[in-house]
Amino acid sequence: MSPHNVDTRITVANILPPLFVCTLVGTIWSIHFSLHLLPLLQIGIKESQVDSALHAKGVWQTAISQFLTGMFAICFARCILGSPGSSPEGSEWSVESLKIATSTQETKSSTGERRFCKWCHKYKPDRCHHCRICKSCVLKMDHHCPWIMNCVGFGNHKFFFLLVVYGVVNCYFILATMTESVQRSVSQETPSSERFFLVLGMVLASIMSILLTCFLSFHSWLMSKGMTTIEFCEKNLSNDQFRSKSHVSYDIGLYMNVKAVLGPNWWFWLVPISPPEGNGLTFTSVLNVNNKTKDKDYGSIQAEPEWTGRNESTP
Repeated sequence: MSPHNVDTRITVANILPPLFVCTLVGTIWSIHFSLHLLPLLQIGIKESQVDSALHAKGVWQTAISQFLTGMFAICFARCILGSPGSSPEGSEWSVESLKIATSTQETKSSTGERRFCKWCHKYKPDRCHHCRICKSCVLKMDHHCPWIMNCVGFGNHKFFFLLVVYGVVNCYFILATMTESVQRSVSQETPSSERFFLVLGMVLASIMSILLTCFLSFHSWLMSKGMTTIEFCEKNLSNDQFRSKSHVSYDIGLYMNVKAVLGPNWWFWLVPISPPEGNGLTFTSVLNVNNKTKDKDYGSIQAEPEWTGRNESTP
């Protein structure tokens, strides 16, 4: 992502959603750490008075929770700071070019014309869309996510998916472990402020786990079908005219679909390294034809509408 695009993202309206995420995550983490983990670790208590069983439980719970939180933070940073991939600058993508390079595959529109971005003044490669917020054409654009102040595209799709995965796992782990502290605060004499924050942490973690589970389920399904959120929205349009046209499917089998998002090596799938192979310009696809189609003039220009980034609310 160019410095200009980074500058356009740094506004008060764009910063508020990531700031809210940091505040929410920080609140849940601090409650779990200070009111659940620290009492288990029994720091500051004489060694002779330490309950070894509780201390051992605190050690492994602390190790797991901090690992999950650390992975979440790394994925969050990579989603915000990493580039989702932008439209290439080569001459074959310029307005003056009448033909696209033979080495590059490009999806045609329903009318058979080459896809062209009137904002960037360039032809658009396969699965590329223009984002009004980022002011750039994004390779294999999934959607614009205000929570990471960035688009989700070819370059950071894996980190976004892992961000949701670690968010879900961390919330469930906090719920499973902190339940014991909440029950103890009810049965034993506990300061009202401590009891309030324990319940608050449980409520926040419960809400986030439900929302993120639904979101993860949807994106896991999309990944298994080789689709992006934008392609899902386009495929499910109620426009009969759209449904009658030929369309391209990128579903190449479950294993290959997962590799296209999480990378070529399965042992790195859950680690925020080893992104998927390729350049974000070409993809293996299958043409599904519902009706007979005629030959099109691929040299003409068709400007497609920009993507407004409003599909974040897609269930």
